[in-house]
Amino acid sequence: MMVRRLEKIEKEMGYCDIKIEKERRLRLQARFLYAEAEALERFLRMHESAVVGLQNLPYPKMAQQIALEKARTDKVGPFFDRAKEDFITAGILEMVREVRELLLRERESVESKLSSFTGFMTKRTVLEEERNQAMRNLAPAHSSRFRKITEEFQKIEELWNSLTEDALDLDEAIFFLARNVDYVKSARSFLITAKGSFDIESWVDSGYTSDLFRHSNIGRAREMMDGANRNLKLAQKELSCVQNLKVRLDDFEPVLVKFLDALFDDIFLDGRLGRSISAIEQALAVSEKGLLTVRQKRETLHARLERTERTRANLFLRLGGEKRGRVSAS
Repeated sequence: MMVRRLEKIEKEMGYCDIKIEKERRLRLQARFLYAEAEALERFLRMHESAVVGLQNLPYPKMAQQIALEKARTDKVGPFFDRAKEDFITAGILEMVREVRELLLRERESVESKLSSFTGFMTKRTVLEEERNQAMRNLAPAHSSRFRKITEEFQKIEELWNSLTEDALDLDEAIFFLARNVDYVKSARSFLITAKGSFDIESWVDSGYTSDLFRHSNIGRAREMMDGANRNLKLAQKELSCVQNLKVRLDDFEPVLVKFLDALFDDIFLDGRLGRSISAIEQALAVSEKGLLTVRQKRETLHARLERTERTRANLFLRLGGEKRGRVSAS
């Protein structure tokens, strides 16, 4: 009878442990989102005077000044460098504003979920005291044996909970990383289409009669790059709380900078889109490598989780219970 009582207490404690681990992960995600949003907010405050979007930059003046400067020196000069910096800053600011709003929405969602994870630490403490009291009522020989098995089980249960949550986080991260790759592939496709249909010289000579970034393949390519970045941030949110594996991803913002840098050179220097396509292809290689790395780490973690699951099941049987599975804590 007492063994059955102890088995029930262990089950209830296990459920509390799952909830407590889930709460810990959500708090890590909330801290990650808070820090990221704060960093982006500081960046925006530093550049708050640069409110002009990419579509509103004075391209006719920029092209004219760059041409005059190049005619005098046969190479780019200070105006070219300043114009490129304005171009890159305008593109980055648009992306940063969108990502900041995304992170704030994600943080609100995580904090809302956290509100349902209250009281489980207190409940577990009460259950632990009940278990200790029940074990004191056992015969000394049984109590010593049961206590030893319980301690072993608690260690493996803690590891199992952590590995299970890691697996869930990695699955979510892989979903967003796969979307990241898809967005970069789409950006490359739009640029290749633009290369065959967009005549940069005619666009400049006509006085910029059509907008470069609205309703154009170049504009869609940049939107795809922004979408890739948003999905990478969501993947990083999931990876921020992975405990049993080290996962490092190349930061994506420098790739966006390289893309805008290359696009400016293509428009105002080379008159073709070769550099931009090269930058996108480099970004795609980085994205695909990141996705492959996390998938491989997931396989490693799943193998460890399976071994831990077998050990856990055997220990639980030694406690006198039946094999139990994962309880949903979402």
